[in-house]
Amino acid sequence: CPCDIAYARFSIEAAIAAAGILGRDAELVARFQRQLTRLPPYPLTSEPEPMVTDVEGGAPLNYNIAVPVLPVFPAGLVTVFSAEEEQALFRRTLERVQWNGYNSSIIMPVARARLSFPDSCVYMKAELLKRSRPNGTITLQAGDRCGHFTEQFAAAGAIAELLLQSVGDIIRVFPAWPQEQDAKFESLRAQGGFLVSAEQKDGKVTKLEIVSTVGGKLRLIDPWTGKLVERDTNAGEKVILP
Repeated sequence: CPCDIAYARFSIEAAIAAAGILGRDAELVARFQRQLTRLPPYPLTSEPEPMVTDVEGGAPLNYNIAVPVLPVFPAGLVTVFSAEEEQALFRRTLERVQWNGYNSSIIMPVARARLSFPDSCVYMKAELLKRSRPNGTITLQAGDRCGHFTEQFAAAGAIAELLLQSVGDIIRVFPAWPQEQDAKFESLRAQGGFLVSAEQKDGKVTKLEIVSTVGGKLRLIDPWTGKLVERDTNAGEKVILP
């Protein structure tokens, strides 16, 4: 199923990357690379415009955990930098997948934010608010007394996905935040050990500061030009843009 395929790929690619960093296990890396080529494509429905499903050619299901979208989140293998055809497939899947309202209230909103759906903020807010209780906690299902599960404590992280993303070590600010709403955040942590602060006013980014905590290559989608910016940084260095 999509979960198995996604996490097999995630694990093998992580092992290859780790071996490269350590400079060892060349024979094992060659084996891993061969196994990557053996992984099947994600199973699809048999419709003219298919969506991802559990079994090749199978009918869509009503999910508890929205398995077809896991390659987007939390696996992080399908992103806005993926091939357009793959993005289109998972956008269709996100629009059409059915779930029962329980264990996907974090998965679904974040997956939509990862692909920058225009309604990401509205969708996420609706899912979190209808589960909110007067004491500030978020229950598993709206109106349900089944209690509080640890995944609901990821709500803060889900909201942060609207403001900052760094999937694939590429930083994007306000990737899924409404352009018409002002917003500001400070010191959200991105991949690579970068602390990012930014502000948006009147639909434009007016402030962007990045602190490199450990040094290394900074990769950023410039919010003013939309182009990828890359630069080497030293530990403790502050980068102020533009």
